[in-house]
Parts: sequence; structure tokens; C-alpha cells
Amino acid sequence: MALTLGLLSSGTLLGGCAQNLDLGILYAAPGKYDYLRCPDLPGRLAGAMAREKQLNDLIARANQDPAGPAISAAAYSADLAQARADQKMLRQAAVDKGCGPIEPGAPPPPAAPPGGR
Repeated sequence: MALTLGLLSSGTLLGGCAQNLDLGILYAAPGKYDYLRCPDLPGRLAGAMAREKQLNDLIARANQDPAGPAISAAAYSADLAQARADQKMLRQAAVDKGCGPIEPGAPPPPAAPPGGR
């Protein structure tokens, strides 16, 4: 009985920690966007954001079916995590390079100096 309670309480504690993990980072290769110049980043970010929207629309459509949540989780969860990880890495690359804002609708970033980032 005490063992069962101990296992249940530790499982609950670990389950709470798992909710806060950013598993999307597993889909992003370190340095994936380091080779891009500042003017290239906004287009890549817009593409990743469009992909995330497309996947969310597909998930919403799949969830209309009774078996939809299971099917959409199996079919789209990895791609959705990849799109979100790409966005995070692109934003971080912009910060690391000092590009300024790269969000859609933001003013274009300044051109990098020759031989620079």
C-alpha cells in the first residue's frame, strides 16, 4: 500500500514536470540557421509560421471526427513541433546575429556588412 502511494505520488510529480518540457527543441538542430544572413531570416520565419497555421487548420479539421484527436496527434504532432522549433531557432538566430525584428510586418532588417553576419 505504501509502495503504491509512493509510486503514484512520484508519478504525479514527474508528470507535472513533463508538461513544462519544451520537447520541440528536439526537432531543431543547433546551428541550423547560422549560415543565413539577416535578410534571409524573415522569409524563413514567415514560412515556418505559415506551416504551423496549416498544421493547426488540419488538426482542427481532423478533430471534427470522433477519432480525430488520435489521428491528428499521430499524423501532425511531429510536424507541428518541427515548425514551432524552427520558429524558435530562427528568432534566436536573429538575436544572436543582431538582426533586429524579423516578425512579419516588421521593417526589413538592415543589410549585413560585407564579410559580416
